[in-house]
Order: sequence, then C-alpha cells, then structure tokens
Amino acid sequence: MHRLLLGLSFSIALVAQSPISPTAPIAVALDATEAPRHILHAKLSIPAKPGALTLLYPKWLPGEHGPTGPVTDLVNLRFTANGKALAWRRDLVDMYALHLDVPHGANTVEASLDFLSPTGSSGFSSGASVTEKLAVLSWNQVLLYPKGAQSDSISYIASLKLPAGWGFGTALEEASSAGGTVTFKPASLT
Repeated sequence: MHRLLLGLSFSIALVAQSPISPTAPIAVALDATEAPRHILHAKLSIPAKPGALTLLYPKWLPGEHGPTGPVTDLVNLRFTANGKALAWRRDLVDMYALHLDVPHGANTVEASLDFLSPTGSSGFSSGASVTEKLAVLSWNQVLLYPKGAQSDSISYIASLKLPAGWGFGTALEEASSAGGTVTFKPASLT
C-alpha cells in the first residue's frame, strides 16, 4: 500500500493588524494525486476584507535554525476574488510576503498554487520526502496566512485528495471522506 504522511504542526509569531476575521477558518484543499511526480496542487479560500492584504508563506519552521521555509518550490501562484484575477507582487525585502488588494464587495480571496517537492536530499523540511510509493508532507508547504493575525486565532479546514490506491496517516482528526478526498476537522495554525 502506498502511504501519505501529513503533519500540521508549526508555530509562527505574528503581531501586526490584518484584514481578516480571526474566527473564519481558511480552507486549504490539497490535491496530492500527482505526489509520485513530486507535484502538489493546493487551493486556499482565505476570508478577507476589502483593502490591502499581505499574505505570508511560512518562513520559520520548528526544528530549523533559520528562515528555511521552501518558498523557492512554490509555483503557479494565482489569486482571485469574486471570480476575477487579482494582481499581486512579492515584497521587495521579504520574499515570503505577498501583497495584493482585495476589491470592494469581496469577502474571500481564492489562492491556487503548486508545490514542487524537491528531488535532492539537502535541507530539512524542504528536503526530498516524496517517492513513487510514499510522500511525507508538511501542510506548511502549501499554506498562506494573513500577516498580523495571531497564529492561535487562525484555523484551517484542510482536505486531501489522495492518489488512487494510497492511504494516509496524520494527527489531524478526520471529519469526512468521500470519493478519494478526506476532509479534516478545523485545526489552529499553531
């Protein structure tokens, strides 16, 4: 049997203000059907208010002694709101920060991204962790979160679409399963 192992434990300290409702969960749908090819597809639905929004990719990961979040493996990043594409730009100083404007009338930003799992063995959490029969994935590889919200106040509802014939193991509590997709109960970013 093929296995997919998932983790959702990392801490991030956040302090500034943010145009997000801290009680509304962020949905992250991970399509791992191409994991044997080292490709993960993710879609996020991020509650937001109109105005400037800065989204962050995890930079500091527990157990690592530097800003080693694998942002260089993040590709095909796109944002929409109310069905229309949103312009965005990477921060000029912090490559982990992405800036966009949420249009009036929008209360959600949809993000889609791909993560290319490295094939080399260097690095810690960003090192090779996928083969044709096994994938060890960290949710931080496919997450974005709004700058300024406390990590305890951000929750995610994660779902996972598995490759055919694969099973999974995770500490996340399963909420439902249907058609090869597993949905988990909400979990805090912390």
